[in-house]
Amino acid sequence: MIAVNSPKVAIYLRVSTDDQNTDLQRSELLTQASLRGWTPVIYEDHGMSGADFDRPALNQLLADADAGRLKVIMAWKLDRIGRSTQHLAGIINRLLRSDVGLVVPSQGIDTSAGSMNPASKLQLNVLAAVAEFERDLIRERTKAGLRAAKARGVRLGRETVVTEAQRAIAQEILQHNPDTSVTSLSKRLGLSLGTASRLKAFMSRSHFLM
Repeated sequence: MIAVNSPKVAIYLRVSTDDQNTDLQRSELLTQASLRGWTPVIYEDHGMSGADFDRPALNQLLADADAGRLKVIMAWKLDRIGRSTQHLAGIINRLLRSDVGLVVPSQGIDTSAGSMNPASKLQLNVLAAVAEFERDLIRERTKAGLRAAKARGVRLGRETVVTEAQRAIAQEILQHNPDTSVTSLSKRLGLSLGTASRLKAFMSRSHFLM
């Protein structure tokens, strides 16, 4: 029986296509929540890629965490939350700021003791550090690719239109999902459709995504 004042835990479920279902994720996470005496609140995204940063249920979950309405977030696997390490790093930092725990039972991740607990804080910071390290590697590969492209005489429109950070983010997005639309890319990067289109075409022909 769940106690009246038991902490609320957000159970996040996601499947990539509409013909998939979240039954297995739901069953396992509800069992875990029940064993711990937690009150579960379900947040569910259907037909949403893990590479898509903008997901309605995940956005609401994070807003509720920021507002202090949640104490713990549970997911079946980290890739349910996001496949981009940069995105995961951003989420982890938000959890640290809001003192919200993260539990991924299948991968042995459990910071439900609270982010101020040294062991829990270490786990989250290690995850964030790995994500930051990978982002730095992507940035370095992007710079190397730009130098190589420049040496071959390839130009990417006006050099000041797209920042290095935007190029790195675009590369990560396109590596995970090469079919990302120009419209989606422009919204995520804050670029015009024309610039986003040239950026995508440039990265494809310059072998940045290999």
